[in-house]
Amino acid sequence: MTDLRFEHHIIDKAPPGTLNDICVVGDIDGDGREDFIIGGKEGADNVVWYRAPDWRRFTMGQASLEAGGMLLDITGDKKLDFVAGQHGNGKELYWFEHPADPTGRWARRIITDRFEKYHDQAFGDVDGDGKDEVVFLSQGARVLAYFDIPEDPRVEPWPEANLHVIHEGENIEGLAVADVDGDGAMEIVAGGSIFKNVAGEWKRTKFSDYRLPVTAVADLTGNGLPDIILSEGESDAGRLGWFEAPGWKEHLLADDLWHPHSLGAADFDGDGRTDIFTAEMELTNPENFRLIICRNAGKGFEPVVIDDRHPTHHARVINVEGAPLPSIVGKPYEPGNQVDLWINRTGA
Repeated sequence: MTDLRFEHHIIDKAPPGTLNDICVVGDIDGDGREDFIIGGKEGADNVVWYRAPDWRRFTMGQASLEAGGMLLDITGDKKLDFVAGQHGNGKELYWFEHPADPTGRWARRIITDRFEKYHDQAFGDVDGDGKDEVVFLSQGARVLAYFDIPEDPRVEPWPEANLHVIHEGENIEGLAVADVDGDGAMEIVAGGSIFKNVAGEWKRTKFSDYRLPVTAVADLTGNGLPDIILSEGESDAGRLGWFEAPGWKEHLLADDLWHPHSLGAADFDGDGRTDIFTAEMELTNPENFRLIICRNAGKGFEPVVIDDRHPTHHARVINVEGAPLPSIVGKPYEPGNQVDLWINRTGA
């Protein structure tokens, strides 16, 4: 088995924001390369994006944001807009409109101010109407819901008629939209449950008791069905595990992780199998934090620590020019304030 080899780079020693919660990857300027957004709770002009391949920083605007965030085309102009929610007790869910020149400031618009604390967002056609919806969790209001994108998305806030509440009364973290049962329709994975639209009624299947997890979906077995991966990102002794489709059998990979708030899946070693990565935050644990890749050996997973000196939070998989295999980008939440890139040099 080829040894994993990653080069760590600090690409910004002093981003403008602090308590940086958000890291979102996507091709922002349309040049075919993956860029990324960093944003957080505090700091002037704290929502920024970094352009590949030189990683020059551009200011998008100002907002006090909660973890989560996503990129999607809201206006239909084939340019990616940015969605994120106000942190803590904040009641506003935003979208930032992609300007004609993405290096300029992005107009911030309110989707809704009805709920409170928006930790996660996702998108997809969850109601079968052929159009993508904006799906979100509100931890403060204890709601899972989605919005149909209005004909004029610049109206503020979006019409109540476009809002659909799926589930109430529960504080849930972790959100993904995917066809997890292979029937051609999209389901919502929220926390340890799957919500499926059956003839207009939402049916819930609970498959896990993981507490406030981070969520990812990927085919780990190669059988063509997406499996579900969870890490307990808010736990001092967090579990990392995956749940095998179609019966959702649990495969526990770890149960001693310190706030593993980063989670992703990609083929990091080029063997054709999808691996899992997670990372521990620093917070009040300044000595033990690891960025771990669990290598998919086909009959099990082998954990490999690729960094134990740079804590990170909400890190993401990113494809970097010149690196043939997927890399990782992230940033600490606190007390550090920098932007880190782990370039994958495996096999190089």
